Amino acid sequence: MIYKNSIWKGRNMPTNNNVKIKEIAEKLSLSVGTVSIVLNGRGDAMRISKETQERVRTVAQEMNYQPNIFARRLRNAGNGMPERVVGVFWNYLYADEIMSSIYRHLQEEADSKRYRVEFIFRFFHPDKLFQERELLTLQQFSGVIVYGITDVDEDFLNNSVLNLPIVVLLRREENLHSICLDDYAVGQNIARLFMERGHKTAGYIGSHQRGRGATIRKLGFLEQCRQYGIQIKEQWVIDTPKRDYEGGFIAMKEIIEGKDYPSIMFISMPQQVIGTLNACQKAGVRIPDDMEILAYGTYNYFNYLSPTISCVYLPMECLAQTALDLLMTVLDKNIQMPINRILHEEYCFRESCGGFIE
Repeated sequence: MIYKNSIWKGRNMPTNNNVKIKEIAEKLSLSVGTVSIVLNGRGDAMRISKETQERVRTVAQEMNYQPNIFARRLRNAGNGMPERVVGVFWNYLYADEIMSSIYRHLQEEADSKRYRVEFIFRFFHPDKLFQERELLTLQQFSGVIVYGITDVDEDFLNNSVLNLPIVVLLRREENLHSICLDDYAVGQNIARLFMERGHKTAGYIGSHQRGRGATIRKLGFLEQCRQYGIQIKEQWVIDTPKRDYEGGFIAMKEIIEGKDYPSIMFISMPQQVIGTLNACQKAGVRIPDDMEILAYGTYNYFNYLSPTISCVYLPMECLAQTALDLLMTVLDKNIQMPINRILHEEYCFRESCGGFIE
């Protein structure tokens, strides 16, 4: 029997181990049983309304509720419940559709492989993963999957004696298990694509908030463009303080204001895409007739924008499968030497690059 659930934690809030399910139930005027069912991820199965489930999770987050994982393990030890608890620590800056997709695919992968595993999600602030030291050292987790770490977070993980396997997503690590892309090669491949499509000029929009992978991709992209003879003017390469709509809008507005703009843009942050599109529309720059756009990363809504957005991305299903398989392998075989697995990007061509490419 496979049993899985999730607990959603507040962003960088101090934990309060004294908050009980009973207190949450009293605040919401609900039964303890209903609150327990929701917090154990069985709301849908027990036909509890989505509205009620959301209320429970919201109040639990506000009250900084933290489940007693160790006690739950003892209760479940003899009844076929989860044998392993996996902590998924997520940089809150990336709390978006990607996170939801990873979570869903982790659960589906656990089902399909019949892993007896329970996932506990928790947010952390960049450079602040060390604040989770107490939770990580309580020996509650069988293993940890972490996404969005910075160099400071990496130093903490490398220098802490946590005594549990850690799998880092989308960042190559020498001393930790990791799953990533060859980011430099991805940048080179994007430049090669631009060259093959006949582009002579290109530009780049990103953010100062980017991680190591984005920095390496940018380097590979710019260097390969120069090798192919694709012109990239200094004013066509902009990293903004913001990695959101506003950042994309301001950067694209600056690039196209002088009417001297490249024939194709690489948008490194998917959150900036709508901003770049709106800046073009306001200036009368037609996509893809006057300029093509390729984004890194993908959101479902890319297929509903006008024009629809072409992108290079890593399938989240593949990432989740590889992460869980790697962690289970490390646990089953007690592997100590760090394992690094390289995945490969995929491309989706839509209207922003002139439609589908055979």
